[in-house]
Amino acid sequence: MVNEEENKVKTLLEDISLLESYIQELFSFTPLPLCFVNPKGMVLEVNPAFVKATGYDEYDIVGENLKAFMKEGDAEKILKEVLEKDSVKGKETVIKKKGEGDIPVTTFAKSRKIKGEGVNGAFFSFFDLTQVKEKEIEVKETNKKLEEKMEEMEKINRLTIGREVKMVELKEEIENLKKELKKYKKEE
Repeated sequence: MVNEEENKVKTLLEDISLLESYIQELFSFTPLPLCFVNPKGMVLEVNPAFVKATGYDEYDIVGENLKAFMKEGDAEKILKEVLEKDSVKGKETVIKKKGEGDIPVTTFAKSRKIKGEGVNGAFFSFFDLTQVKEKEIEVKETNKKLEEKMEEMEKINRLTIGREVKMVELKEEIENLKKELKKYKKEE
């Protein structure tokens, strides 16, 4: 009986180890920058995609507050919201690259709860909007150019219509002058 219980415990420990390994591989594999923070916003872990996207080495950022790389006001708001509402979906903010400027991102966050203990932290995921923002700028510039072309076309259209009206008026005047000329020729 003791051997049977020992085998069950051993099997459960192996399952837990495999699950931990699986979770760690998934965390490392995902292409989205991810981090795990405690309820006060201290970064406890980051994945390789986070390191690649931000330029921060894991040792630079672990132990720091979200404010170290997130827009300060947004860091507090998003953390508060995820702790109160359990998740945050699609909040636009900015994260700072190490020494190289900012990255516009959409932030997703999910609280992590331990049964009977409550929230012990939150997972944050960041979707880089740099290309989206660049395309938005391109679209705005293209729209502006199209509007300018439309204005030009409207001016040309007004000029053309004005010219057509003038031509019709001139033709009518010519016809009237021809009629008057015929009258004078008959009178002679």
